Amino acid sequence: MSFVAAIVSAPVQAQATSWIPFEQSNGHIRIKVKLAGIETYAIIDSGSQANAVNISFLEHHQLSYKNHEWVRIRGVNGIDERPIYKDIPADILGLEMDMELVGLQLGGPEVGLLLGAPVLNQFIFQFDYPNSQMRFAMPGTFDLAEIGNIEMRSQQGSGQPLVKVNLNGETDRWLVLDTGNSGGIYMPRNIADSLGWLEKYPVAAGTSRGVNKQVGVDMLRIPTLGFGPFTLENVAVTVPEDGVGFDFASRYQSVNSRIRGVQVSGILGYDVMKHFVLTIDYKNGRGHIYVP
Repeated sequence: MSFVAAIVSAPVQAQATSWIPFEQSNGHIRIKVKLAGIETYAIIDSGSQANAVNISFLEHHQLSYKNHEWVRIRGVNGIDERPIYKDIPADILGLEMDMELVGLQLGGPEVGLLLGAPVLNQFIFQFDYPNSQMRFAMPGTFDLAEIGNIEMRSQQGSGQPLVKVNLNGETDRWLVLDTGNSGGIYMPRNIADSLGWLEKYPVAAGTSRGVNKQVGVDMLRIPTLGFGPFTLENVAVTVPEDGVGFDFASRYQSVNSRIRGVQVSGILGYDVMKHFVLTIDYKNGRGHIYVP
């Protein structure tokens, strides 16, 4: 059964939404929503275990909500304590709800909301990166157990989506499939060092801004990446600069969450996924990619 045939069948059309346009901004998927009655953007982030409100948005619009508790949040570049706000009204694609949101710094005030696992695990999502559109469907709409073509699973303990890729024909590794990461591959320095990449390929210095802080990084490119049935060339890889730690267990995750299961070797981001239509069953850890 081909995937193209699956997505155009009548039963699927009956259960999936129409295509919804999204913006691609700095490698992020952004959709228009309303938060506290104000039009804004939401970022869809498959690497986040929480939904979040942008502190800059609250301050810009002089909104005040009571934070009923605090939580320590782990980002790739460190851990910090963040407030949790209750009952912030939101209208997301016509669905009205009152949301519990972690307060994070998400850049300028034009972005109000970040949507992570609490939303993504309710549906099956399709992200058509080349055509900047998405849709979602009820669980069971796509039989990804049958037609999935990427080796994927949900990480035990966190539920975050993991995919197995082949790095440069040298090693197979599990990476977090992260729609909130704007780069290609972000991984610990010791892996790239053990493979000799930092000596073999040209390296450029840069910086990476996480949810909690900014750190120095080194950037390089590897000749090939195997992702499902596809092989990509000249793929961007980022590693922390020497002496800087890197925590990739989960972006925007409570430090109380337990992470078990397979060893995770980094993050797979926008610079790889931008070529594909990605279908993801977040809850069950299944996926499919194709080039439109």
